[in-house]
Amino acid sequence: MLRFKSSSDFQSEVRKRVRQYLKEQGTSGLADYRFYLKAFANLAMYLVPFVLFLTGYTSLLWTVVLWSITGIGMAGVGMNLMHDALHNTVTRSEWINRKIGGVIYMLAGNSYTWRVQHNMKHHTHTNIDGHDDDIETGSMFRFHPSQELKPKHRFQHIYAPFAYTLMTWKWLLEKDFKQVINYNKSDLFKARDQSLGMVWTKLIVGKGFHFAVFYVLPMAIGIPWYMVLLGNMIMHVVAGFILSMVFQLAHVVDKADFPSQEEAAESSLLEHQLKTTANFSTKNPIVTWYTGGLNFQVEHHLFPTINHVHYPKIAEIVRNTANEFKLPYNEYKTTIGAIKGHFKHLKYMGMNPA
Repeated sequence: MLRFKSSSDFQSEVRKRVRQYLKEQGTSGLADYRFYLKAFANLAMYLVPFVLFLTGYTSLLWTVVLWSITGIGMAGVGMNLMHDALHNTVTRSEWINRKIGGVIYMLAGNSYTWRVQHNMKHHTHTNIDGHDDDIETGSMFRFHPSQELKPKHRFQHIYAPFAYTLMTWKWLLEKDFKQVINYNKSDLFKARDQSLGMVWTKLIVGKGFHFAVFYVLPMAIGIPWYMVLLGNMIMHVVAGFILSMVFQLAHVVDKADFPSQEEAAESSLLEHQLKTTANFSTKNPIVTWYTGGLNFQVEHHLFPTINHVHYPKIAEIVRNTANEFKLPYNEYKTTIGAIKGHFKHLKYMGMNPA
């Protein structure tokens, strides 16, 4: 694990101010009723259309409509319910958080590999090549200047949207399996006191559960296999694209920094998060509601153990403190602006070797 400066004036001050704000509001920073309402709404958006499909709405038109909504709900459950639970921001009990975060198995993922990749590697080593798995795509994309430039990267800003639709398919069929093997080699399982056998068991059972519910069950009650396959394809295309775009807009944009290990070590952890992270559409309540506050990515990376429903208020504190210390506070006013920033970065990385 890389070592950052142990602290900084900004890091100490922003933590003190946020703690004081939470104390004045009489809140621990955990979830409140807003989180539970959103969790229920997203679960309904994910499961109700699927139930309607099972009860006979299986024409081509209904299949497209219902599974598209299911895909939107799938992404919503991931960004709201699962994400906050696996960051332990729903309740004080880690055990309860883990149980709530178990919805990841409904989404075709795996709790353990996600927590290693996201909580341990991404949140600590944001945008550092070789340490942040979120910017490691093999040779599909070039996100970081230190990654090898290949001829196909010249077109990565063109083929990116199509590749993003495959995210949850890859998650279901390949990614978790590779990560279990790779993380075991790096002793990350031992660091978390996990049994490799139990990790494999949960992974296989979880994948089997997803296939049983979304593939076997519909066919078992008589729905044609090709309609089931079409529906699942639509769900994964919609969910994959949404999830990919939301996470890319937070870090892989032209305003974010992509430091080397040596450059990152010159900052405190929270200063590093400021430099490598960006917000977008923070004044848009619909975007904030649906993305589970992931458009307040700066606040999330500075305070990942605070539930996202508190981010809009905390953002004012973080922004003002960053300005006082003359540190960057990366932000796009609109989602469109952030999307432009993402594709601008893709195009630049695909054409410039340095």
